[in-house]
Amino acid sequence: MRKSLFSKTSVATAALVLTLGTAALPAPAQAFDWGSGAVAVLQVGAQYAYLNRQVHYIETKGRNEYFGQIKEKYGVNTDATANAMLDRVMGRLSKSIAAQNPKSTITSEPYQYFVNNDTSFNAFCTLGHNLSVNIGAFEKLAYDEDELAFVIGHELAHGEKKHPARGVTRGLPVSLLAALYSSQNPNAASYIGATLLNAVGTAKLVTKPMETEADKLGFDYAVGAGYNIGGGAALWQRILERNGKGHGGFAELFNDHPRSISRRDAYSKRLTKWSNNKVRVNADTGEILVQGKSFYTPKDNGVKSGLEQAYLIAGNLAAVFHDPDQAPGAVTTQGGVLLVGRQPILTLAGTPDPAGVTSRLAAILNPKQVASGSRKDATSH
Repeated sequence: MRKSLFSKTSVATAALVLTLGTAALPAPAQAFDWGSGAVAVLQVGAQYAYLNRQVHYIETKGRNEYFGQIKEKYGVNTDATANAMLDRVMGRLSKSIAAQNPKSTITSEPYQYFVNNDTSFNAFCTLGHNLSVNIGAFEKLAYDEDELAFVIGHELAHGEKKHPARGVTRGLPVSLLAALYSSQNPNAASYIGATLLNAVGTAKLVTKPMETEADKLGFDYAVGAGYNIGGGAALWQRILERNGKGHGGFAELFNDHPRSISRRDAYSKRLTKWSNNKVRVNADTGEILVQGKSFYTPKDNGVKSGLEQAYLIAGNLAAVFHDPDQAPGAVTTQGGVLLVGRQPILTLAGTPDPAGVTSRLAAILNPKQVASGSRKDATSH
């Protein structure tokens, strides 16, 4: 029987190891002659095999204990709206992943998740299908479920691709690994897990290729779950604006400012591709173009900037054009919402010229119908 994975003693010891080196652990047993290069190579290989066994334990039998330790460290937030939203997003994304990847273990080993108390903008997925979202992410995204779905989809992509496990060697000090292996410490998983607790929610465990892969998969998961295709670009637009204007709390886990621009633009390109190249957003002005024609340029509304809104509106429009065999439906309004067929496009409340916005979209999508209607009006007079 293993002792509790993450006792306070093990956490303290791991922290001490990170600060002082391996002196905090039992003295390594020098079983090999380190003067031999060949033996040294074998020793290192054995150490990493040992590490893989410990990580596998945390990923499987020890995942519940690890989850408990994560909750203890970060605190469980009881915000009812945030928790209900996280439940919905996780349910929809999990179904999307299962449908897209029948080999996924997401059904047999569902992710464990919770909202934590950290007020910064962050979320993380770590070993054992364990995931948490900061309450700050909900607050700083103004509880926008479409944007949040892309944050969580990104983290689930890390989990599905085993990025946390693959990234362990980046975050685990080699000195700690060597000491654990040499001493064959029975609580190795405790030390490893406690050490990793200091790295979750940071960029220490992932590489840029992993981030790029997670962005691509996260898009597929979120869109497959029925979320707004523009949510990813809108999310990064919001991060850019908050970082650029000095807003605190948007963790630079997501790399530097230019990197954020490239990620927004990558999502925007995927939006346009999804629309069969019929919908595009001008990243400088926020102008939405439909079939190459200017449709609408949203204005800041106090909650979202015009550009952030533009990506979400464009995402709704992209859904109209996604099926090349399906012609766009009629442009109508219902309950203050502009529709194309059954697809909601935008809320007209607060729009400076709702009638003009409606007629402009109708003219772009159904020019013959609009022209015919104009002739009838002229004849009737």
